Amino acid sequence: MSQAEQIEDGALRPAVRAYLVIRDAILSGELASGTHLREETLASMTGTSRTPVRDALGRLVAEGLAVEENRSRYVADFSPSEIMVMFDLRARLEGYAARLAASRITAPELDELARLIEEIDALDMAGGRDATDEFLVLNDAFHNCILQATRSTQLRMMIRPVMSAPVALLKRHIMAQSIGIRASNDQHREIHRALASGNPDWAEAAVKAHVISTKPFRKAPADD
Repeated sequence: MSQAEQIEDGALRPAVRAYLVIRDAILSGELASGTHLREETLASMTGTSRTPVRDALGRLVAEGLAVEENRSRYVADFSPSEIMVMFDLRARLEGYAARLAASRITAPELDELARLIEEIDALDMAGGRDATDEFLVLNDAFHNCILQATRSTQLRMMIRPVMSAPVALLKRHIMAQSIGIRASNDQHREIHRALASGNPDWAEAAVKAHVISTKPFRKAPADD
């Protein structure tokens, strides 16, 4: 059963249901940037009570989809220019993380990266949205494994807020651009080879190129 079907028949826990409904409303534009996220209104929209909504909003703030100001929450700014900034930040910070990881990563961590690559290869591309959602989970695990391999508490603290923003979903929903799962996983293989070689320059360049290659492109205006 897909997430959409689970939401429809109420199979999900209230906090998860509230999170998914509100997240989808943000990504679809139903809840526009700057919208005040009132608990009472969202409880009615999600078919839950205020407590699950409060939990969901905390998760959305942690992911960067919402912001908190003076104890109120609002939909974050997802203008195309802000999404570009998110990708640029990830490219720089994750590139540096890969540079550190190249000299610190362990054999079990390299094995875990290889396992994740194989799992992505096994995804059923005919699965549509479900396959994409599965990829996003595995992709996050891949990048978090590299971050863990840095052995740097300071870097993890700095980069977590940037990595928590679901940039791939923003790309797909806000800018209406597809996610190239196969191409992305081919790049994962190069990143794995670079890390396994212990070459910091190669690892940094491979991760930067990977993130930049997934960056949304700005469509040229149509001719008059």
